[in-house]
Amino acid sequence: MYILVCLFSMASYPFENAMAADVTSSVILVRPKAWDNAVWEWVKFRERDYQVIKVDSVASAHDLQSAILEAAKRAKFPVSAVLLCGDIGIMDEGKSGKARFIPITPTFETETRVKLGPFTTPTLATDVFYGDVDGDECPDLAVGRLPAKTPEDLTRMLRRSIDYEQSQTFGPWRDRIHATAGVGGFGVLADTAIESVAKRLLADGIPDRFQLNMTHASLTSPYCPDPFSLTRTFIGKINEGGLFWVYIGHGNVDRLDDFVVGKQAIPICMKENVAQFDVQNGPPIALILACFTGAFDARVDCFAETLLANNKGPIAVIAGSRVTMPYGMSQLSTEMMEGCFREKIPTLGGILLNAKRNIWKQGEVGPTDDLAKAKSEKASPEQRQREKQQAMFQQMAKALSPEGHDLTEERREHVRLMNLLGDPLLRIRHPLEMGLDCDSELRSGEAFVVTGVAPHAGKLRLELVLTRDRLPEGIRAISDFQGTDEQRKSMQETYARATDLVLTKQEKEIPGGDFSVELSVPPECRGRCVVRAFVYGTTEWASGSQRTNVRRSK
Repeated sequence: MYILVCLFSMASYPFENAMAADVTSSVILVRPKAWDNAVWEWVKFRERDYQVIKVDSVASAHDLQSAILEAAKRAKFPVSAVLLCGDIGIMDEGKSGKARFIPITPTFETETRVKLGPFTTPTLATDVFYGDVDGDECPDLAVGRLPAKTPEDLTRMLRRSIDYEQSQTFGPWRDRIHATAGVGGFGVLADTAIESVAKRLLADGIPDRFQLNMTHASLTSPYCPDPFSLTRTFIGKINEGGLFWVYIGHGNVDRLDDFVVGKQAIPICMKENVAQFDVQNGPPIALILACFTGAFDARVDCFAETLLANNKGPIAVIAGSRVTMPYGMSQLSTEMMEGCFREKIPTLGGILLNAKRNIWKQGEVGPTDDLAKAKSEKASPEQRQREKQQAMFQQMAKALSPEGHDLTEERREHVRLMNLLGDPLLRIRHPLEMGLDCDSELRSGEAFVVTGVAPHAGKLRLELVLTRDRLPEGIRAISDFQGTDEQRKSMQETYARATDLVLTKQEKEIPGGDFSVELSVPPECRGRCVVRAFVYGTTEWASGSQRTNVRRSK
């Protein structure tokens, strides 16, 4: 790792007179000194919870790293995150008309250590080293970058973070996740195995309270709408708001993959389509599991930067700066789900940092192995199931990888190449837990009673839904696409039905406290289901869920 040989001067903010009494951690804010006015509002907002330490950006990544680590030593409280403000630089023609590169906030260029396929580049771009305090290459601090090109652009991005956290809009968007998948293209065996594991992770890794909107660019999938309306369809879903948007597939610097229909290649999403994002409430966090889409060091804006340039697009983007690989991405996204939904880590940067540290250290041998084994033996059934799935995916990855391929190095490569473009302190809100109870076995066509305890007053939304790994009765994907108007219409209708798992629902205003509501099971319903409830208040919301099984009526 890089040796720190020089100490750089820094401009620190006079926090002593402004810090709140309960501040216990620090954040390092890197920005060009001339952009100081652009960060003023965000600094005031964050000083309620953090000691904010400013560092002037410099042209050398190694010098900037030294300044950041020196600032961390001088911090009054432990540093939890680093926010880098500014793109790595801009091209400017100036009065002479000759283009020149003007640096803003640099990134590291490091050797690519996993070389698979012809598209692998010799180097990759990473900000992760700015968060490596002890020089072992495993990050210690959360790092995020706002790739602004002007102070006005930076002010807009920071303002969005504040608005996001202060939003008092409570509705279904807070319990919604969007997923868009391209055609795999890794080979029939690999694609089938990856899809199988992905379905299992989506079913078990995301809490039952979430509605998952799935769109798959595959003619044989029931989650495929009319191919010629795919972009408009999935962006329309995202515009309803949500916590996350996950894209899984191939990509390039400024676009997602093409959807090949017959002899026609239909772009899933290009930078020209980004203007269609128009999220009014709940801009999602984008997790782009695709090659090159996060290449923020390219001389053109990468796809992730284009998304952030839209004021009604995603609030933050996590994406790869170079070639990404299925196993590394699956491990990172699985750990992110664990950190967000199980551990409820409060900030986006913290979720990503925790995931990176876990996949970096996975499989390491050390004195804590006995303790880890003891913890595993005491693990919950959910934790054991997750460990089983992880082991299964690792075995599959070994079988599908070239001889001699190092899975540990693949995981660690993703620690370096997956970067956060967004505010690492962005706070993820979770609902209050709500007690919920109903029979563990229901009968089709019969009524049942759901009781619960709402922690506050508001609108109750009570639903009986299929488990996420199931499809409504009668759903069939097409076997041979002919492109007729009738077939395209049928695909759009099938897609709408496949993504709507609600069997029955009821809404009503309730006071806080005990409630009891009767629902009826549809006569055709069978199998595994979930009863889920939400109460949307004026300053918060609550949720609860319980799995059940529906059997044929006696």
